[in-house]
Amino acid sequence: MEKMENLCIDTDILIDHLRGYPGTVEEMKSLEEIFHLSTTVVNSFELYYGASKTKRRKINILSVDKLLRRLLVLQMTEAASKLAGEILADLERKGEIIEFRDAFIASIAITHNTTLFTRNISHFERIEGLKLYE
Repeated sequence: MEKMENLCIDTDILIDHLRGYPGTVEEMKSLEEIFHLSTTVVNSFELYYGASKTKRRKINILSVDKLLRRLLVLQMTEAASKLAGEILADLERKGEIIEFRDAFIASIAITHNTTLFTRNISHFERIEGLKLYE
């Protein structure tokens, strides 16, 4: 079976997978059969940051390493940084503030023409041009 499009996995889902939540682990396995799975360099940062703050630092960092080897890590480009600035400015004008990292994640997903899989729909649904997996 040929895999379909690329699916970009957000940090919330990746954390649940790292924590071994059975539903998320199974969901990721089934998604891997259908999609090319990816994440962004920003999500990678968030995972390493979280792992570095834990008591089991070395083990958790190794777990992040192992997980990220399964995924394509989409990089921040100049086009993505420009788009992130536009997203933040547009949402600020509307009084709809979001975390700058969410703007980075969205802009990377948009510029790489991928769909974002997140449970934080309310963080991302206001971003024009971003495709969300539901």
